[in-house]
Amino acid sequence: MHEYSIAFQIWQSVRKAAGERGGGRVLSVSLEIGALNLLEDEQLSFWIRALAERDGSADVQLNIAHLSGRIECAACGARGEPGLPAGVVDHFVPPPLACRVCGSRDVRIAGGRELRVVSAEIQTEQSNG
Repeated sequence: MHEYSIAFQIWQSVRKAAGERGGGRVLSVSLEIGALNLLEDEQLSFWIRALAERDGSADVQLNIAHLSGRIECAACGARGEPGLPAGVVDHFVPPPLACRVCGSRDVRIAGGRELRVVSAEIQTEQSNG
């Protein structure tokens, strides 16, 4: 259910930006979301659209770009996406943050926790007609 609180914060920042530009209807929002946030696109989209509808932007288009997770391994120095070496099975849920090269879990997250509003298209009063 943390998608609602994140959607609320996203929508508040978009509405604030719209207000600073004279108000108007939000036509689209583009987001970048890191894979390690473990956000569900469907739930996040549902809540953003529900908040948008309440504020008069019922047909808002959402564009979500996904950014992969990246780690740095303290054991072997490898950098890349987290996972386990080929052939290694682990039953942790969600998948563990581990080095794909050596399997060590002594890793530092180097990317994949981003959550950015990249852009928002706003129909201002001036652009209405």
